[in-house]
Amino acid sequence: MENKRKITRMSFAAEEALNYFTTIFVTGPFLGYLLSALGFSDAVQGVINTVATLSHGAQLFALAISGRRVKRIVTVTMVLNQLAFILVYLLPIFRLDPGVKATLFVCFLIVGNILNNSVYPARLVWLMRSVDNEKRGSFTAVKEMISLAGGVAVSMILGNLADRFRNADGDPMAEYYIICAIALTVISALHTATLIVCQEKDVREEKIPITLAVKSLFTNKNIAKIMVVDILWYVSIGISTPFYPSYLREELAMSFTLITVITTFGLVARILISPLMGKIADKKSFTYSMSLCMLMQGVAFVGVVFTSPGANQWFYIIYSCFSGFAMAGMNSGFLNLVYDFVRPEDRAVAIGVKAAVGGGLGFVSTLVSGSVLDKVQQMGGIQLFGCTFYAQQALSLVSLGVIILMLIYMNTVVRKMKGIHPECA
Repeated sequence: MENKRKITRMSFAAEEALNYFTTIFVTGPFLGYLLSALGFSDAVQGVINTVATLSHGAQLFALAISGRRVKRIVTVTMVLNQLAFILVYLLPIFRLDPGVKATLFVCFLIVGNILNNSVYPARLVWLMRSVDNEKRGSFTAVKEMISLAGGVAVSMILGNLADRFRNADGDPMAEYYIICAIALTVISALHTATLIVCQEKDVREEKIPITLAVKSLFTNKNIAKIMVVDILWYVSIGISTPFYPSYLREELAMSFTLITVITTFGLVARILISPLMGKIADKKSFTYSMSLCMLMQGVAFVGVVFTSPGANQWFYIIYSCFSGFAMAGMNSGFLNLVYDFVRPEDRAVAIGVKAAVGGGLGFVSTLVSGSVLDKVQQMGGIQLFGCTFYAQQALSLVSLGVIILMLIYMNTVVRKMKGIHPECA
């Protein structure tokens, strides 16, 4: 039995890594590269960049499959998810009306993200059953290190391909799309294999109607309190970070190779500190480790506030590294707060509701910020002390303010909460 659990843990780590590789293709600078080629403005690019965040609302579908044996549902859904992302890269090589092509591109992107998020809570709870409770921090840290180490290589290769296969206008050539589509197909096949290998524990749980489940979660004080943490985080990220890729390419005029190198600094930083954050979380608490991560994210936003064209562009390295430090503990922290304060039978549903609410509000914050970005760009930036202050810098300052609020809330409210009884963990 323990051998099967070990195999599942190993497959779980590989599955997460392969899913992360796919995400790299359809988020951040590489998604921005495709959007620029399709003629989207900076503000619209920022909104589309948050499609993944908005689609977190699809995690509410976890309510429909919570309590069931989910392996088949998860596997089939993830195959369809990755097929949609493959089509994102194949679509641009076809000769279609630009408007039709842009519309289909966004549709495939949205469908892919919705499918991925619709089974995320169930997939996570299913696979986390193979992990001992007292080792959750260390396991999630090691799992993340594996994903990030591979992600560094994937990012470097993609950045090199983006610079190598671009035409005179700086747009991707057909070879780039084809190579990426083939790579995504291989990753999809390997990802499906890892899910098939994972064992499914037969757990009998009482099936709760969706309306009652949602009502109970919103009236549960613990759920409501930790949901605020998600909301503040999604809003802080949504206000500014979706507009960073276009800022790097346009205002800062960085090449894809340089962008990838700087991004790699952040991934390496995240890899190096992940084991430490896992040990801190296991020894002290996840509220403590997450507070440290919030401080680091605050420093990261300060780095962007000082990032501008010319010599000051290198301040973006501060953002990349300290954001990497922060993410080393935040992702696992959000998950483990649920395990600390939510009963086992409610965990999949809680993860879905938290992500849906936080992601939705994060998307709204991006829409508002996008309108501000448009106005500031039309003004040619904000003139301050004889210097031009760009929209992305101003938005990063607002994000910093939200992070400070989040840090205060974590240490005045969440840290005082009582966890579930040990026998319920």
